[in-house]
Order: sequence, then structure tokens, then C-alpha cells
Amino acid sequence: MNYTPNSDYISNTDYTGSQSYYDSNQNYSTGAQSPQSYRPRTEEDPGKVLGIVSLVATLSTFLGFNFIGPIVGIITGHMARKNSRGAGFADNEMGKWGFILGIIFVSLAALGGLLGLSIAGAAGLAGLLGA
Repeated sequence: MNYTPNSDYISNTDYTGSQSYYDSNQNYSTGAQSPQSYRPRTEEDPGKVLGIVSLVATLSTFLGFNFIGPIVGIITGHMARKNSRGAGFADNEMGKWGFILGIIFVSLAALGGLLGLSIAGAAGLAGLLGA
């Protein structure tokens, strides 16, 4: 196989006998390199994380946190929406749904508790009256 070196590279033999190649057209300056230009970071919604926390906390109702999860969801949902609006962003959707579902789940838990107490009271009263 006949090998012909690239004409852009020149063979250089140093005193140790090893051979190296360098590009004669390349500028080897020893100064500091100019920093790379990066795209500016877009401003992020300050209520984004709180909105996610709100929705996850509210949906933790299905994991057994029937009362504390929705309360946390209501509080963090309100904070997320307030932070988003204060920074000039559109309404925080996850925060809004965490807030709304939190109110619904707390209302259902309170209604279920009242219903359970009324049924227990009616059954106790019926037992006392001998019916």
C-alpha cells in the first residue's frame, strides 16, 4: 500500500527520533482563549416547582393522605399562582388544578366525615330507643 502524506501537514523529526505532524496553517497562540458565547437563559416561572408540588400533594389523596395532602396542595397551589402572577407569567396551570382539586378533596373528606358521624349518631340513637 502506497501512503502519501497530506500536503497540509509537514513531517517534523525531533532530537529523539520520533516523528510528529503539525499543521503549518494553525496559529498556536499562548494567550487565554476567548470564552464561548452561550445563549442567554430564558427566565423560568418562579411558581413552577410549587405548582408541581401542589398537584402531587393533592393527588396523594389516592395514596391515603386524605386530609393532609389536599391541605398542602391548597396552600402550595395558592403560593404557586401568586408567584407566577407576581413575576408576570400566565396563570400556573398545575398550581390552579392542585388548588381546585385540593378544595374538592377536602370538601369531600369533610362531607364524608359528617355523613359518617350522622349515620353513627342515627344508629346509636336507634339502639338506645330499641328500634
